[in-house]
Amino acid sequence: MSEKNPTIAIRLIGFIPKENDTFSTVLAVMREKGYRYLCLRDGSLQDPDLFIVNAEDMKALATLSDINPGHAQPVLLIGKTKVSLPYAVMPRPIRWRKLFDVLDELADERQLLLTTLSAYGEVAIPERRRRERLDFDLTDPSVYQKMRNSATPRGGILIIDKDMRFRDYVAAIMERYNIPVGMSNDAETALSLDAQYQYGLTMINTSTPDIDPYGLCRSLKGQNEHRKTNVMFLIDKTFVYNQEFAQSVSCDGFLNKPLSRKLVLSTIQKFLQLT
Repeated sequence: MSEKNPTIAIRLIGFIPKENDTFSTVLAVMREKGYRYLCLRDGSLQDPDLFIVNAEDMKALATLSDINPGHAQPVLLIGKTKVSLPYAVMPRPIRWRKLFDVLDELADERQLLLTTLSAYGEVAIPERRRRERLDFDLTDPSVYQKMRNSATPRGGILIIDKDMRFRDYVAAIMERYNIPVGMSNDAETALSLDAQYQYGLTMINTSTPDIDPYGLCRSLKGQNEHRKTNVMFLIDKTFVYNQEFAQSVSCDGFLNKPLSRKLVLSTIQKFLQLT
């Protein structure tokens, strides 16, 4: 295990808000050795490295079944379940010190698998599709090829920020895809640029001065009723993401700053359907 305490992102499924808060608080404790754990909040677009699921909630188990995580995304079930599932289980009441031991073991197994797959050049984590896959598909392959050739939304990406550096950073990442990246630091210009270039994805830095991210998101979605557009927030620790309010303005989610190149690229790939 690396001495740099790698961070493992965890998605909690099926717990009440009080339990979510407890998990987040306990797992956020800094340790001298071992992994660091981060519980992803509702609305986060970051892919989880590991799932913790309430085994006593049938809806949570159904959600887990729909996700169908691979071996590179381990699952820990909390509590008793009436069905047999191929995942690690921890009974209630939760012994928090034991929980760290179990999570460390799952994270070790994950790291070993990723290293092995990387050595063989294989894909470690299944693609998260934004559209449902059909069980039987008799469509002519040429139809899908045409879809791939026209998959990139017109206009590319719009960055709302006070600093050019992040725009330049994203532009450098997108250069190989020939995706244009525009920028604005005020709402009026952002709406004008979006109307002109029809961006496929807008990334709003919520710390941009004089910007109401929720209001701007509502306006962007409102003027794009007849075409698909995606809007996401880039937030820091001082910004409180209101999931219910975000859903009311059709925000597609958020990413926590600072952002790694891998996270930026993987998120853009999902939204713009890049290969």
